Amino acid sequence: MLSEPEKIRVLFQKTGPLKFISHLDLDRTMKAAFLRARLPIKYTEGFNPHPKLVFSLPLSVGTASLCEFMDFRITEDIPKEEIRDRLNAAFPPDLRAIDVYTPETKFCEIGFASYDIVLHAPEADENTVSAIRAAFDAPMNVEKTGKGGTRTLDIAPLCRLLSCEKTEDGIALSLRLSSSETEFVNPRLPLDFLAAHIDALPDDGDYTVCRTAVYRADGVTEFR
Repeated sequence: MLSEPEKIRVLFQKTGPLKFISHLDLDRTMKAAFLRARLPIKYTEGFNPHPKLVFSLPLSVGTASLCEFMDFRITEDIPKEEIRDRLNAAFPPDLRAIDVYTPETKFCEIGFASYDIVLHAPEADENTVSAIRAAFDAPMNVEKTGKGGTRTLDIAPLCRLLSCEKTEDGIALSLRLSSSETEFVNPRLPLDFLAAHIDALPDDGDYTVCRTAVYRADGVTEFR
């Protein structure tokens, strides 16, 4: 038994059909996995104690991710590799712990995230690619809803187009978007903007999105 519960961070992937579960369902899945793994983690206090888990960036339903983070505290000294292996043995398919370690950063230090996106757009051509590139070099005014209500925001300064290529049946994009606590850009915002302004792109949400990396405020240093 540790004198003080040790803070632990898990880097995990959520892919396949699990990309369609909500954050609440993910929380329930994780808590059930901890019970099956028989890991001695710290619980909340009160009449209904439950494992105290903290997740990093919000992830929209339908978005896969290769880089999700979850913090908790453990009350016994267990090797990090054993924690990872016990979690993976308890996880359902398409949920996998990649690394377990003692964190030296806080989630509030996250500044950016990268996404790989595939747009199903059979009518797209090289002109579509040029139009997408041009769109990221001009204002991208969108309606963004937050705690203070709905406002018009130019997200272009918060978005960086890393690559854009024509594929056999559409367009493949790689974006790096602001993901700080005060300026979080959901990938659906630039995608909806592109669909509204470029005729060859689908306006029915026919695309796939995967978060591939998370960075600190400089947009270069990978977050851990």
